[in-house]
Amino acid sequence: MGYIRSKDVDKLKSLSTLATLHANRNLAFIGPQGVGKTHLAMAYGRECCLQGYKTYFLKATELNQRFSEAIKYGREGSVVNGLVKPSCLIIDEIGRCVFNKENTRLFFDMVDRRYSKEGPNSMVFTSNLMPDKWCEFFNEDESLKCALDRIFDDAVVYMIQGESYRSKNLETYSIATTANRNK
Repeated sequence: MGYIRSKDVDKLKSLSTLATLHANRNLAFIGPQGVGKTHLAMAYGRECCLQGYKTYFLKATELNQRFSEAIKYGREGSVVNGLVKPSCLIIDEIGRCVFNKENTRLFFDMVDRRYSKEGPNSMVFTSNLMPDKWCEFFNEDESLKCALDRIFDDAVVYMIQGESYRSKNLETYSIATTANRNK
């Protein structure tokens, strides 16, 4: 947490208590690339695992592909059931792929079932985009609006600002060549 400066840094530190999981609240980490959103989501998921809660992490592209395959093979119910089971479901990088209408409807079904799930339950989302921009990546407005309504009904959203941590150890060298005239 040494790199983080904010009046709300204690809120971030308290994530390890899993209070959001026990309160059935969702989490979202929103901000530009490279600021640690995925790292924070994975740390939260790890803490869930350490405390004995089933946790599942997948990229939005993987979720989209899983839905497409489920539709293709008629396994929509079992795929959604599998995504409802874990106490903590982490979906990384919302906004990296486009969900077609059928997949958007399955996304809503999953969110809806998790919304009314008993026991400790939390969904964690990471995105470079504010949720009002997610509609560009889901092709069924009403299903997405209903999903977003449930996701953010009682959520904790961390708006992360700053520069990318990536390339902080990048070394660059400037090298010039000259023509060899002594052949």
